[in-house]
Amino acid sequence: MATPRRIFSREAVECRLPELLLAPHKTTSSAMHSITYTGPLYLWSSFETNVQASMPTRWSHAVIDHSLQSRDIRREGVYVGDETGLQGRFEQVVGQVLGAVFRAEKTPDVSLVLNTAPVTLKAVGELKVPWVDSHNLMHRYSDEQNWRSTIGQVVEYMIDQRVAYGFHSTYDHAVFLRQVQVNGTWRVECSPIIDNNRTTGVSVKQCFWYLALLAAAGQPVQNPTPKSRLISRR
Repeated sequence: MATPRRIFSREAVECRLPELLLAPHKTTSSAMHSITYTGPLYLWSSFETNVQASMPTRWSHAVIDHSLQSRDIRREGVYVGDETGLQGRFEQVVGQVLGAVFRAEKTPDVSLVLNTAPVTLKAVGELKVPWVDSHNLMHRYSDEQNWRSTIGQVVEYMIDQRVAYGFHSTYDHAVFLRQVQVNGTWRVECSPIIDNNRTTGVSVKQCFWYLALLAAAGQPVQNPTPKSRLISRR
């Protein structure tokens, strides 16, 4: 009988997300909203460096999972065809994995959940299916107006909930956002696009690890700027 391979925290955080198993019939319509962030927008230039610096120098040796190559239950066996299905897979491969890692590393619990969850939020997020072309973050990033529309929905969540941190993910790619006050002025900073398939730099789960650590210490945002000056709808 094959011996299960033990999986530790470090590997679980550093590895890429598994490929989605796409349903033969899936949604093809755009889920982008006509919401644009019009306030100050800057690059979160230190993001990847900060993610790397947040990794523990000494990881726990506690086993958090096992893998048996011939019967690995983590292999995708559920077809995804819409945003609801994507959310379920995301919660499993990101939320459950990071929850196990936080427990192994004895990190205090944090609330890093999607905007739809009925709990107190520390960060908010938005998921879009990756196979619809208008959702492609790499295509939208090069045009500032398109990019402001891309992040508009999650920034509005951040403003409404007064949280400092958020993310927008298509599973294949993700960006991370924060509201921060610089020289007395509130602004939104956005990370570079994190590619799930990248072979260098930081992984998507490492980024969520870092965002969760920030969110745990985050305080409600006290931005006095009226929402009407930060968000536009068309």
